[in-house]
Amino acid sequence: MPTFRFRASVALDLRRKEEASALAARALAQARFHELQSAIAAAREDQDRARADLTTLERQGTEVGTLLWHRNWNTRLTAAIERLQRELDERANDLRTAEEAWREARRRRLALERMKERAWERHLRAEAHQEMTEMNELARIRYVMPDTWRHES
Repeated sequence: MPTFRFRASVALDLRRKEEASALAARALAQARFHELQSAIAAAREDQDRARADLTTLERQGTEVGTLLWHRNWNTRLTAAIERLQRELDERANDLRTAEEAWREARRRRLALERMKERAWERHLRAEAHQEMTEMNELARIRYVMPDTWRHES
């Protein structure tokens, strides 16, 4: 019986590499997404602190220039958060795209691995069948053939 050889092994190796590449791309997209989430959280904390400072200054009373500076600072922080939020939405789309690409690559790899497993099982069945055939032939030769020769002589 010839040794087992999966004809599509090169394609399976390619699928494994594609899946690994897609997984790395997904991990990178995930890291960028989480990095932006952290940046937004930090910016919101800064904005909350700036609002609290502005409220404190308004209650204590201070110069108009200082109040205007704090209001402008709060406006800049709001604009920065909005910009980061738009960028986060883009990164979320990138993450979804990377996730879909990884799932597709994984599906394709698993399909080839199932084909390989089925081919291996067919090979094992064929081996078992050939072994059974050989055993039957040996048994026939050993037990049936001697009787045939004895009757002839």
